[in-house]
Amino acid sequence: MFVVDTSDTYYLDKIYEDINKLCEKYNNILSSKIIGKSVEGRNIVALKLSCMEYGSANGDSALRMTRSKTKPSVLFTGGIHAREDFSVMLCMKMIDHYCHHYCESTELEGFDVRSIIEGVDLFFVPVANPDGLNIVHHGIETSSNYEQLKTMQIWGEDHTYWKANANGVDLNKNFDDGNWEIRTCVPGTEIPCSDRFKGFSPNSEPETMALVNFCNHNSFTLMVSYHCSGNCTFWADSGTHSLFGGMDEKIMDELNKRYIYRKTKISQDPKIYGCGFENWFRARMKRPAFCIELSPFVEGGRQHSDTLFDELVWKHARTTGLFFAEKAIEIDAAIRSDAGKFAAMTK
Repeated sequence: MFVVDTSDTYYLDKIYEDINKLCEKYNNILSSKIIGKSVEGRNIVALKLSCMEYGSANGDSALRMTRSKTKPSVLFTGGIHAREDFSVMLCMKMIDHYCHHYCESTELEGFDVRSIIEGVDLFFVPVANPDGLNIVHHGIETSSNYEQLKTMQIWGEDHTYWKANANGVDLNKNFDDGNWEIRTCVPGTEIPCSDRFKGFSPNSEPETMALVNFCNHNSFTLMVSYHCSGNCTFWADSGTHSLFGGMDEKIMDELNKRYIYRKTKISQDPKIYGCGFENWFRARMKRPAFCIELSPFVEGGRQHSDTLFDELVWKHARTTGLFFAEKAIEIDAAIRSDAGKFAAMTK
């Protein structure tokens, strides 16, 4: 019945294969597009889940990959950090299950899937850092950038601790949200390494620019970035919280009430919080963005076994995509009804 198998490690080749299978199986509602290339030339793929009411492209079943201008939209991103397999697995499994429930006209834990997808465009970038995921699963020796990678320090026991891309840049410290110059590096991470190096310039990495360009082209109503450590949500920073008229906190409080992901404090210091994808999205897109840490914290950066995905993540997070889709509808309605109050979000 379902395409995506998350019972064990989910390798990159299988992910690409499953994307093709899902788009073929659900070609009336699901389409894919390459939105960029990684350092090593791997495809960065976006998927759009949307009803066919808004037409097809080129006379076939492929949906237009831009958002429907009359509908709110939400972007879900996984795998920005290479070692965080759970975020990739969640995005792929949500796509699979949401398509199934849409076609069967069945609910999922009280969410009317068909109605939600008819009202919102759902976009997914399941693997934002494919080179990094390959390194985690197969080692730096399998990288075409091996000669450079072998000189870089790995902060951890081995290649399974790798978070960066194939240039040794931590993508979630590379976005140009206006704070790159002051963004601090942990001592020892001022040069390319397995994680925490912000890059030699903002937006320097092809993976970063793929997400930036995709967002600029689509103007999503909100964005969710999935990560993997702490069972919490980073939902606001001091530089942008005032833009949203309290809507971001209202959504966060509802999320906290319904799910296990605790509400963190508003991030205060851009030297520490700056240059993440969610920070960039708030600052540049002027829309709410949420970073959800999907699994319990483990000291030292070690990740949980992939075999624990269903127990630690899927059981708790499988409807978060539907939750945020409904919130996108609410944000869109609020802006339309009181554009003056949300002037910053209407620009």
